[in-house]
Order: sequence, then structure tokens, then C-alpha cells
Amino acid sequence: MSRDIELEKQIDAYVKGKLSEEEAQELWEKLLQHPDYIELLKTELGVKSILEKRSSNNNSTSAEESSIIYSIQNSWKWMAAAAAVALLVVSINFFQLDTNKSLQSEVPGQFNLAENLSSAEVFRSQKTATLPADSLLNRGFEAALSGDISKAIAAYDKIINKYGDESAATKAYLNKGIIQYNSGKFGESIESFKAVIKRDTKRDVLEEKAYWYMGNAFINIEQLEKAREAIHKVYSMDGIYRKPSFRLLKKLDYKLGNVDFDNFEEQIKEGK
Repeated sequence: MSRDIELEKQIDAYVKGKLSEEEAQELWEKLLQHPDYIELLKTELGVKSILEKRSSNNNSTSAEESSIIYSIQNSWKWMAAAAAVALLVVSINFFQLDTNKSLQSEVPGQFNLAENLSSAEVFRSQKTATLPADSLLNRGFEAALSGDISKAIAAYDKIINKYGDESAATKAYLNKGIIQYNSGKFGESIESFKAVIKRDTKRDVLEEKAYWYMGNAFINIEQLEKAREAIHKVYSMDGIYRKPSFRLLKKLDYKLGNVDFDNFEEQIKEGK
């Protein structure tokens, strides 16, 4: 572990009771990022344990040592510090466990097709002819919901190949990517989502969805840097996925070692 002299000075100041409440809070946040230094803090605050060990080895305790132990045990600073250490250890263990487990739990194994697949935008009146691409889009939607995935993919491929310049093709790429994702074909789904993003959709919601699904796909194949880029884009769009994208960014930054609790929000805004 490379030494952080400034952090060690803060620990020393904390033990000596020289930090304000705000400075102590700052120290705790830094310690969450440097758990190895918890041991140093525990050592600095462990005078009681050291003296007791010496006492057991010598089978006797001088009046002076007893007085020191008594004063430490009954010092509100000691009790507060000991409680803080205990809280830090629990918090770090919980945060690490929560992050390791929750990064995957935040990523769905499958997306609900009924809620995520796109269909034609409007139901047209019987007097208005439905565009062929829209008709195919709805057929693909119905096929996917009924479980006929191959028929749905065929409909989307036909839209892409025959009506590639129409807006329905963008939705076809998006739907195809979702189905590929649900089938565990994350690499193929990423390519489909990229196709959505490359198109001039003029529909931010479709682009946002594509980045969101793509970020989740990258997490599934453990390409976390690319996942963060995609999820950061979702967050910056300030749309329907802003809240879950923030949670995912926080977990991704922890896994990637980018966590800075003091200016996390600013890092996201600045794209660091």
C-alpha cells in the first residue's frame, strides 16, 4: 500500500481530538476509499488493547498504567472514536458487499418485452392506410409477446433491410437489440443499440433507451469502462432513466476505483 501522508496526519489529528465534526466526516469518507487505513486508525485508537496485552504478559499492572487504562475507558472521546471505528468497519464491509452484489442486481437478466419493445406510434383510423414498415413493426411486437421470437426478428430484419430510411427501422434495431439481450447475445445486442445511436432519430427517448440497454449489456460482459460511458450518457440526458443511471454510475465508479464522495455529482456532470 502506498502511503498517504496527508491521510495519516488527519488520522493522527483525529485521535488527538483536533478535528472538527466536519473534518472528521471528511476523514471517514476518505477512509471508505482507503480501507487499509482503517487498521492504522484502529491501531492509533487501540492504546487500551496494547496496555491490556502488556498487562497480561507481565501479570501485573502498575498504578500508572491502570490509571491510563481507566481514563481511556471512561473518556467520551475514546468511546466516540471506538464507536466511529466500529461504524466504519461495518459501513465498509456493507458497502463493499452491497456494491459487489448490487452491480449485478441492478442489471436485469431480461427486459420485460411488453414494457420495453416499441410499436407503431399511433393507431391510425381505418380510413388511413397503415404504412408497411409500421405494420411490420406491430407484427414483430405481437410475435415477440406471443413467444415467437424468430418471427419477431424476421419482421425487424425486413424493416431494416427494406425500409431502412424510415423511423420504424430505428425502433426495429432497438427491439432486435432487446430480444438479443434477453437471449444472452450481449455482443450482438450492443451492435443493434449502436445502430440506433448512429441514426439521426431526432427522438431523444430512443437514443436514451439505446444507451441504457447498451450500458447494461456491457456490464453483463464485464466491460465496465464502456458500460460507464454509456450509462454516463444516459445520466447526462436527464430523461426517464436518470435515477437508475445515477445508482449504476455510483456502483460502476466504485468498481473502477473512481469514487470521490466529495464531488461525485460534479464528476458525473463533467464526464470525468
